[in-house]
Amino acid sequence: MKENSNLSNLRKNILGVAWLWLGVLLIALALPLALPAQDTGYISGTVTDKSGAAIVGADILITSAGGSLTRSTATNADGAYVVAALPGGAYNLVVTAKGFQKFSATKVVLDVAQKIRVDVQLTVGEINEVIEVTGESVVQVETQSSELSGTVTGKQIDQLVLNGRNFTQLVNLVPGVVNQTGQDEGTVGIYGNVAFSMNGGRTEYNNWELDGGDNMDNGSNATLNVYPNPEAIAEFTVLTSNYGAQYGRNGSGTVEVETKSGGNSFHGSAFEYLRNDVFNARPWESGNDPAHPNPPYKKHDFGYTVGGPVYIPNHYNADKKKTFFFWSEEWRREKNPSSILQNVPSDLERTGDFSVLCSHQPGDCPNVPNPAAVPIDPVAGALLNLIPKANTTKGLFDDGTAIPAVSQIISTPTTWREELVRIDHNLTNNYRLTFRYIHDSWQTEVPNPLWGVGGSNFQDIHTKFVGPGTSFVARLNANISPTLLNEFVASYTGDHIFLAAVGPASETTLPAGFAMGSIFGNGFGGKLPSIALGNNTAYGGGDGLAQDTGYFPWNNANPTFTYRDNLTKILGNHAMTFGAYLVFAQKNEQSSANLQGILT
Repeated sequence: MKENSNLSNLRKNILGVAWLWLGVLLIALALPLALPAQDTGYISGTVTDKSGAAIVGADILITSAGGSLTRSTATNADGAYVVAALPGGAYNLVVTAKGFQKFSATKVVLDVAQKIRVDVQLTVGEINEVIEVTGESVVQVETQSSELSGTVTGKQIDQLVLNGRNFTQLVNLVPGVVNQTGQDEGTVGIYGNVAFSMNGGRTEYNNWELDGGDNMDNGSNATLNVYPNPEAIAEFTVLTSNYGAQYGRNGSGTVEVETKSGGNSFHGSAFEYLRNDVFNARPWESGNDPAHPNPPYKKHDFGYTVGGPVYIPNHYNADKKKTFFFWSEEWRREKNPSSILQNVPSDLERTGDFSVLCSHQPGDCPNVPNPAAVPIDPVAGALLNLIPKANTTKGLFDDGTAIPAVSQIISTPTTWREELVRIDHNLTNNYRLTFRYIHDSWQTEVPNPLWGVGGSNFQDIHTKFVGPGTSFVARLNANISPTLLNEFVASYTGDHIFLAAVGPASETTLPAGFAMGSIFGNGFGGKLPSIALGNNTAYGGGDGLAQDTGYFPWNNANPTFTYRDNLTKILGNHAMTFGAYLVFAQKNEQSSANLQGILT
């Protein structure tokens, strides 16, 4: 019997070790699915009586203004307390101790990633007697950090006008931040730009984080993977100098953005912003010619948000204190006009007759043999069809004759859609789990080749963009004990950009009569060569048509997996933080230029 018992215990031990290693393996496999950063803060302080003596064992209760988050702790032997892993927002603070009146402070404001100190002095009396103060009356002093930072509140985001509704424009409100994007209108998606210099730092050395997860387009470091709807942002903090080691990934500033969470009651919003060509003045190029009406210009930006508790009456979360959700959806439908005025060959020159060239040149004229009958190669003729015919003039020849030109106005479509969902779940009063997912989809056309040889001026070859962005964050905030706190954040982010030529550059719509085939025998015989035409200074200089199709179809992806863990230990009046940060990032970008050579 004893031997059987020992074997049974051995089996149990082996099974236990197996389950342990399985758990470790699962955690290890899950770690690359993450990208975090510490964007939570904490409230600390000391509780004393009127004489300044520390009150040991005073109960501390902190509740978010929306009622979705509750934290509790007690003061230590020095009368000190700390409540960490708190998202930015307004909080209610209640302090109780036997033999003292209850202390209650409402609307104590904690910014994203902020550390504030709220010291409390209790008065002797019955506990049912309450001293109530508002957040404005509570002395909130940040003595835990020497960082230089600024916070843009939810009220500012809601009430300040944004040209383009891109929240990144508001970082200019923070001292030391300079906008170097070159944009008057804050665009999103592929056209987004976050070139902001912070305290003189290089723009590409900034770090942008969303709910503790990375949000940078790694590689360019000039745009974000997702641009959350301003209606879905609770607030954000810009750290410009002297910030902690947990923000040390990049050498310049750090922007910590916190999205909204649901509360114990339902709230929502809806919006639409409209621009239309019927409200615009006519372009100067069109004059009063009824044949050239206003180009289509339309911008519709509309969407909604809704948030609240997840509950089933009498079955789940009946007191609405456990699980909460927030949902946001936004659409953009745009048509943006662009115009060009570029010199082109005259009608005679398109037939091979260059006899008029010498008539415009005083003195000697370059020798043009048989100027009235220059033969045109069929392939060149096919490419010539890409250049539109003249419909106006631009500039003058040396003898004062007007130079033929083409004026074009075109409106290209852009569509964008974004969904955001966030779930917050209180495992207990001291353990809170958060999941947040954002997905956007961007499609547009650029009215010229993306990679032109020296530039491009004609709108015959467009570039089609498709660019979905994704961001997922999982975060666990834990008050393990009154003096031991932990935050773990894991996330994935990335964008996947696909480009293709639209028009004569695509393999299926090459110009009629174009039959050059493959010059270099590299398998790309169906593609148009790179083209650079129109460099004759007599025609105003510059490239009239430029294209490098060697890139198409082109794609780019930057999947990034990261995780971070921050552990805080309270020792008396001191807070010590330890942490680890891991990131697994790729930049997969196709690169191949001039596969068919260059025609000049």
